[in-house]
Amino acid sequence: MKSPLALKEYTEANRDAWNEVMPRHQQAAKEKWDAAFSQPGFVALRDEELALLKNIGVAGKAVAHLCCNNGIELLSLKNLGAGECVGFDISDLAIQEAQERANRCHIDCRYVRSDVYEIGPEYEHRFDLVYLTAGTLGWLPDLPLFFAKVAALLRENGQVFIYEMHPFSEMLPFDDAEEDVGLRIVAPYFTTEPDVEYGDLDYVGKTAYPSTKPLYWFVHTLSDILMALIENRLSIEHVSEYETDISSVHRRIEQFRAGIPLSFALVGRKGPAWVEGRAPGEPPC
Repeated sequence: MKSPLALKEYTEANRDAWNEVMPRHQQAAKEKWDAAFSQPGFVALRDEELALLKNIGVAGKAVAHLCCNNGIELLSLKNLGAGECVGFDISDLAIQEAQERANRCHIDCRYVRSDVYEIGPEYEHRFDLVYLTAGTLGWLPDLPLFFAKVAALLRENGQVFIYEMHPFSEMLPFDDAEEDVGLRIVAPYFTTEPDVEYGDLDYVGKTAYPSTKPLYWFVHTLSDILMALIENRLSIEHVSEYETDISSVHRRIEQFRAGIPLSFALVGRKGPAWVEGRAPGEPPC
């Protein structure tokens, strides 16, 4: 069996894969999003997400969006009244598109090209809200280390907001499966090895393309996610689950209306129990 790659090898491989696919995503959707955000106050968020954000409040808050891709969610948060807005993503082309759109549409957001594990110390204790949305957690080889970074970015009493694909959905067939297998389980829930794929990342334009660049996708269980938050003293204040597909790859499953969880939302908070410099999973002093 191949030995696992180092964390940086995984993230740099995914950076290459994202830079390869971004021109296809841009060809399919860039003009649409440019036109949408040229309208003052435009928001590209779903109703469930908006309801929770309204409940916790975003007006005037400093927001960091990690793994922000083309930046449309952060632009939406700014249009909802957020204060300082900074997006981070590993893809050079995604960050370039996001910043160009923000500049063109005169929306005050800043985008930074960075591996999320390597966000600089100048951003620590700077944000009231760290925002994570669909397709973030699966790219991350080490969840406890990631949520240690989230905690470091937050001010005391700051919140982390997650609106993500439900781990249960990882067991279900994709919309582009060659054979319609209905509601059958096609993959295990518990797995320790990442999925390795080539040229299979254009969920926007739905095009197939040959590639020699591997991408690595990590299947984290719900307990993996919850424990990574708990280990970093991010107290959980809210969890909800939805039948809504936010992945763009399980719409056929959503149409069955079979009561299957396809997405979830979670709100956590950094309280005074968080200890500076403590390793992920280490108890507080």
